[in-house]
Amino acid sequence: MKKALASDFDNTLYFMDTEERFRAQDVFEILFFRKEGGVFGICTGRSPDSILETCGSFLHPDFIISVSGALIVDGEGKVLDSHTLSPDTARAILREFDGEAIMVVHAGGHVYAFGEAEYPLQISIREFEELPQDAIYGISMRLASEKAAEEAAARIKEKYGAEAAPYQNVRHVDVVAAGCSKGTGIDKVREIFGIGRFGGIGDSYNDLPLLEASDISFTFPDAPEELRNAADEIVLSVSDAIGKMR
Repeated sequence: MKKALASDFDNTLYFMDTEERFRAQDVFEILFFRKEGGVFGICTGRSPDSILETCGSFLHPDFIISVSGALIVDGEGKVLDSHTLSPDTARAILREFDGEAIMVVHAGGHVYAFGEAEYPLQISIREFEELPQDAIYGISMRLASEKAAEEAAARIKEKYGAEAAPYQNVRHVDVVAAGCSKGTGIDKVREIFGIGRFGGIGDSYNDLPLLEASDISFTFPDAPEELRNAADEIVLSVSDAIGKMR
């Protein structure tokens, strides 16, 4: 039976604010898991280019469920599945939250920022029309507080729920096409790779669909209570989760 593990990225596998951004034991266990025939991938709100650039050549995922399930690629960045927001819906959401949130758009496998780019991989644009209109996968919003993010997610769900799905992660909200989630991404990867047993690990609210779609799910002692209640196992690291899948 083919096994797979899908890991959330930020603060699960990758720790931006620490000196050792990837834990050596996690990397070792992932490489050994793959050597044994396991399939390893990343399930994230980020775009594929960000993951591939950050992982480099030493940690090469078999798949990336990116933009909260809207865009799935293989380890080379080849698109396996995708779901887009309509340009009209994307434009309406961007206009509604202009001045209220810092927003970027995931389109064509890249991240676009209006005005000055905040990070090196972001592409700076001035007008909505500069986006690839047929490949708008999602919008990422950073609000002033966790409460503001919660309210923004509720507003998007109420007003645009037929076309868009919001996923909150503390004070961030990721918006993708209705029907997309990290969980639907797991279902698609299961089908494509012929996975018999799927493990999923994450640390925040937007990882609930990932945990729910997995055969065995993991989170951490300091994760929100809702996530701890949903998980099958509480672990300290990705390497611990891999150990429990053997």
